[in-house]
Amino acid sequence: MMLLLGQAAAAQAQSQVVQNNGNSETASSSTAGAPAAALPATNVEDRRDAVAEALNPPTTVGSKIPMTAREIPQTVSVITQEQIKEQNFQTLKDAMQYAPGVTTLQSDSDRVQYYARGFPITSFLVDGTPSYVNSSMSVTADTFQPSLAIYDRVEVLTGPSGLLNGFGAPGGAVNLVRKHAQKEFEASATLSGGTRGNSGATIDVGGPLNPAGSLRGRAVVSYTGANGIQDTTNTRNKVLYGTLEADLTSTTLLRVGASYNEYTSNEPWIWGIYTDGTYGNLPRGHYYGAGWNRDTFRTTDLFAELHQKLGGGWTAKAVLDYVYSRSTTLQASQFNAWDPATRTGDISATNNAVSEGKTNIDVSATGPFTLFGRTHQATIGANYMRMIEHQSQYYGDPKNLFGVTNVNLLNILYPIPVFPGTPDTTSRNNTYAKQYGIYGQTRLSLLDPLTLILGGRVSWYQSKFAVDPTYNVFGMTGNSLGNAGKFTGYAGLVYDLNKTWSVYASYTSIFQPQDNLMTTSGTLIKPITGDQYEAGIKGEFMDGRFTTALAVYQINQKDRAMVDPNDPTQSHYIGLGKARTRGFELSGTGELTSGWKLFGSYTYNNSQLEDSNSLDTIASPFSSISPHNIFKLWTSYRLPGAMHGLTLGAGVTAVSETSTSRNGFTATQGFYAVIDASVSYAFTKKTSLSLNANNLFDRDYFAAAYARGRPRTVMLTLRTAY
Repeated sequence: MMLLLGQAAAAQAQSQVVQNNGNSETASSSTAGAPAAALPATNVEDRRDAVAEALNPPTTVGSKIPMTAREIPQTVSVITQEQIKEQNFQTLKDAMQYAPGVTTLQSDSDRVQYYARGFPITSFLVDGTPSYVNSSMSVTADTFQPSLAIYDRVEVLTGPSGLLNGFGAPGGAVNLVRKHAQKEFEASATLSGGTRGNSGATIDVGGPLNPAGSLRGRAVVSYTGANGIQDTTNTRNKVLYGTLEADLTSTTLLRVGASYNEYTSNEPWIWGIYTDGTYGNLPRGHYYGAGWNRDTFRTTDLFAELHQKLGGGWTAKAVLDYVYSRSTTLQASQFNAWDPATRTGDISATNNAVSEGKTNIDVSATGPFTLFGRTHQATIGANYMRMIEHQSQYYGDPKNLFGVTNVNLLNILYPIPVFPGTPDTTSRNNTYAKQYGIYGQTRLSLLDPLTLILGGRVSWYQSKFAVDPTYNVFGMTGNSLGNAGKFTGYAGLVYDLNKTWSVYASYTSIFQPQDNLMTTSGTLIKPITGDQYEAGIKGEFMDGRFTTALAVYQINQKDRAMVDPNDPTQSHYIGLGKARTRGFELSGTGELTSGWKLFGSYTYNNSQLEDSNSLDTIASPFSSISPHNIFKLWTSYRLPGAMHGLTLGAGVTAVSETSTSRNGFTATQGFYAVIDASVSYAFTKKTSLSLNANNLFDRDYFAAAYARGRPRTVMLTLRTAY
């Protein structure tokens, strides 16, 4: 479908290209006599105009070198700043719900997981620098659904991503690109309000700080708030961000910055489910918690980047990023499944305090080299990630640590328990983990239209879990885990059929440790290993204004954790489980004709365990939350002529059946589709007013058969710039 749209768009726009540029070659005619580009693959940057750069920008999520999607032999997509504004995305979760091939799982009221091709996405980067992701998700609410106020765009790679980003987990990688200081002064303000308590305000100011423009800065202040799905609940998100960059010399750039994010919520973590596996027939807004619920997540991020031109076309980059997060969780939520006949069940209390410090370092160099009379490209680098986490869990009466109490679902009465903080009611533990590796990649120009990409990484991993000898109510024991240097490889081939079409194939290996799972001999079970095979075709039309892609893939996993059948305690594991996923993705992105934009994708995915005893130890259940079919579409049209300030938009997310098991029961969500719409009017080039409606027809559903979808919301947003 998208391929045909692209062909139609190219034909329809041919006369417009001639009219706007004087010839069908557009800007490429002005560079016809320029030297050959360093990259042997089709380099379309010198032909791309501002529209193409805005709608289909080069990415670094699959490469340290900014490249168009057509040059990368894997599936990549971008949620651009234009799309963020047009669809009024507030958080990463909002954007990922429209990312091609991605399933969003609301693990609880505060925390989110993302899946692609049936597997969790566990690689998260900021400005191309990978960050350690804590598998416990203890303080990571803002890691997985941060405010987008400080980010310019979201880049997504689906499929294994371990070459540059750490371990090759199969789901993919997400790269958040920060807003950087501008060379010209710019200022903007956004004010919004709407139904269900939605409100927000953002101020974004930046530009040169000295007459020469060699020192630049940017600052962002943002606040958003909204009522939760359940009655009397709400969320609040506050963001502060500042960055400075300086041209130390004509070849040296220094960038430093800091951000602070505070997110609060009073929703209970778990939604109600009955013993028959259903969610019952209570109103969507029914509250399943206590009035004293309160969760707070605070994150401070300090970063510094040094960019250095080395000569001969080579550049080097060094990044240091430190993230300190704190969270407190005080709430009551469902303890087990409730009886649908009596509307009664158990509720329990949670009182946790967690702090986490993460240090991320990445050093790399990229540039061209000559071999056999042809110019090629190389990347070499190393990265280091360290995490230190401290957790304290407080419990109530030693005879009823979790405060389990049977309540009436229609009238939950559950006073806040007393948490003595004594050794017999408290658990404290620390986790220390580090991961480091060296990597390299080269793009070899075999022929003018043919590029071979080869890469490899050697990774090391160490983890230590330590318990407090006094505050250890469950008698846990510590352990130390680690893996010696492990090689993961990558190979890709891109062939340019012509100026529009490229075909590609790639191979990526997978390596993923399974933390805290021990064999009967007391050793860590071996990591999950595997590989992905992907092939496809990509197209660019109108010099990159509209792009299409079709990919087919298969991912194989082995050595997944299984309970050791010879262990009578059923508490030790062996790594023999297998899994496989197959599917294809079709997408189209950009401007079809002047004023008409389209962002669409269809994904078919078939994920399955190849043995019934294989466990899900990395994240949530492997295949049950991954629908076979995902269709996502957003399109908008700016009216011509006298009504050129008016833009109309509409979108749909359609998902086939999913199921999940909770409390020993299985719940199923059938096919559903959610419709969104928008209308905006630009009074001037700098000022606009937009009205966005999400879930326009108020569809009641459970995303991934787990968390109840948000009801209809309507937001009015005023944007102005200077």
